[in-house]
Amino acid sequence: MIPKKEFTGVLITVIVVKMLLSYPRELVLISGQAAWIQVIYVSLAAAALTYFTIHVYSRKSSVIELAQIIGGRGLRFATGILIFLILLANFSSVARVFPETVKIVLLQNFSADVVMIIFAISAGIGAYMGIRSIARVNYMFLPIAGAVFTGFLLLLIPYYKIDNIFPILGEGADKIFLSGFNSLSLFSDIIILNVLLPYSKNLSEAKTVGVRAIVISAIVAFLITAAYCLAYVYPVSRDYILPVYQMSRMIHISSFFSRFESFFQFIWSILIFLYASIYIYAMCSVLQSTFNLKYINPLILPVTILGITIAGIPSSVTDAIGLEKYVNLIEYPIVFLLPIIYSVCVKSKEGKE
Repeated sequence: MIPKKEFTGVLITVIVVKMLLSYPRELVLISGQAAWIQVIYVSLAAAALTYFTIHVYSRKSSVIELAQIIGGRGLRFATGILIFLILLANFSSVARVFPETVKIVLLQNFSADVVMIIFAISAGIGAYMGIRSIARVNYMFLPIAGAVFTGFLLLLIPYYKIDNIFPILGEGADKIFLSGFNSLSLFSDIIILNVLLPYSKNLSEAKTVGVRAIVISAIVAFLITAAYCLAYVYPVSRDYILPVYQMSRMIHISSFFSRFESFFQFIWSILIFLYASIYIYAMCSVLQSTFNLKYINPLILPVTILGITIAGIPSSVTDAIGLEKYVNLIEYPIVFLLPIIYSVCVKSKEGKE
């Protein structure tokens, strides 16, 4: 079993890591200066869907196990493959961007392919440690990451300009509340809670973990997006592919600490390794449950190789981010609706028996 606080930390990591990539820019592309309002809106929507899912759920079973109850092996197999592909898409998008940022910021003389190999080895080793060990290490590191993030926001205060968020509704209310709903994909990593549900102590504890993770992640998302909107005037804010990295380059603490982005990249890299280890283990867990396998460790090497191979398909970071945008349109409805539909079907089936 994974203790409640550690489980919450796991979910916060897998959600927040993607927020540190391109998401603030994606929100700005939709809502303009009102991206900070959009993130509040989608956070409330994610919290409402999570809350509803939690109250519909009646047993400590993953969505794959529910599929078995409803439709037998066929539906279990189809659901397992679908969830695996969602996790693979999430993992690959992060794995593609990470080596490029490391090369730019820390290791200019290294090939991105070498960084990718090191990344894969580290993530695979982490997955071999097991989810309990990953959760424990992640829980110990999160306070450090939180302190750096807080310092990051405070050091940016001199660069904040309140005029940058006007007009308040940015590109218009329709952009925020209609087009902006697709950015619900920001919280699609909450599927990890369902995949790792058997590792929670009980269903009640899992429900608490889900709510806390969404709330904390929503606060982080708001702070990141608001900082970006305050630091950069629109439409300049549309131009930066990696907003948080770009903001970290603004920070200068006298002449002795003029490259805060290197320090930020170091902390973010550790979070990425934890993220990758969690995801590889979760993907292996899905395959184990789908095919009813006895051992999980033999799956780690092939899944790691598959994930890195898929990550290498986009020719550039820009292509990877563009592809991820389209994948998210398909992904988030499945992540949020499938557990609800399956749980309702199980209740209905049990009621008839």
